[in-house]
Parts: sequence; structure tokens; C-alpha cells
Amino acid sequence: DRSLEEGRKQVARIVARDTSGLSAQEVRTAALETLAENLSEVEISPLFWYMLLGIPGMLAYKMVNTLDSMIGYRNERYSAFGCFAARLDDVSNYIPARLTAFLMILAFLPRGRFGA
Repeated sequence: DRSLEEGRKQVARIVARDTSGLSAQEVRTAALETLAENLSEVEISPLFWYMLLGIPGMLAYKMVNTLDSMIGYRNERYSAFGCFAARLDDVSNYIPARLTAFLMILAFLPRGRFGA
């Protein structure tokens, strides 16, 4: 199916896994997972840390997130440091990730009075 092949090709641009054998549902799932992760890490988490600790908190979060992106689990030589960076990123995103999921659910709920 051409649209499935196109979907695999497009989702491959935004995920770090092989998409050649994905079903249509798996393509949709991969796209939604990436949307949720990016929404959380780029928008919700920095805003969460800003509201909690101000600009220093937001900047600290962005440094941790960038450190994880650069070295988290990537290099044998720095594996302990990379593991620490990745775990610190996981901890700093724990609450914001769940907040993001809640907000995404709210966004998809029917509008108006009882969905009418």
C-alpha cells in the first residue's frame, strides 16, 4: 500500500528505529509517541521547571536534557557519565511527562457540554 510506505518513510525521519516493517498502527503509534516526547521535552518540561524554580530551574532542565541528548548511553568511554545524564533526564521529566499525557488526553476530549 502506497500510503503505508509513505507513512513509514515519513515517520522514519522523526524516530531512531527501523520503520520498514511497521504496520499502519505501528506507524501511527510511533508518530504519536514522538509527538508526546517532543511536546514534553520541548514545551511542558521547561515550563514546569520555570514555574517551579524560575529561570534557573528552566536552564538547569535544558542543560540536563541537552547533556542526555549529547552523551546519554552513547559512548563506552563515558558510559557511567552518560548513564548518569540519562537517568537525571528521566528523573527531571518524570512529572512533566505525566502532565503532558494528561494534557494530551484533555485535548482529545469532546468539547462542549458532555460532548454534545
